[in-house]
Amino acid sequence: MNEQLQIRMKGELGDRLSAFREEVGLARRGRLSDEWDEEFGRRELRSKEEGRVRLTLWRYADDDWTVSLTYERDPLPDAEVAELRRSILDAAARAGMTISAQSPS
Repeated sequence: MNEQLQIRMKGELGDRLSAFREEVGLARRGRLSDEWDEEFGRRELRSKEEGRVRLTLWRYADDDWTVSLTYERDPLPDAEVAELRRSILDAAARAGMTISAQSPS
């Protein structure tokens, strides 16, 4: 998988996790109470047959989260990526998260 977009966030999602996932369109994954769970949301934008494109929410620590957009064959068009980025950043702001890194910036 190739990475097309990554947004790293700092802060406690906790009780705002469900709202964040809903705003970004991510299916529920993981349990906050399980310290081993890393994947907390997933959205398939293209199927495997179409050349999979996936948006995924990862937790690396209680206050360290990343949303990544990955693809197998062809990346999403720039306009679609820009729309996803805005959606993620808006949802992060509403959840009280601080953006610590973005790539591409």
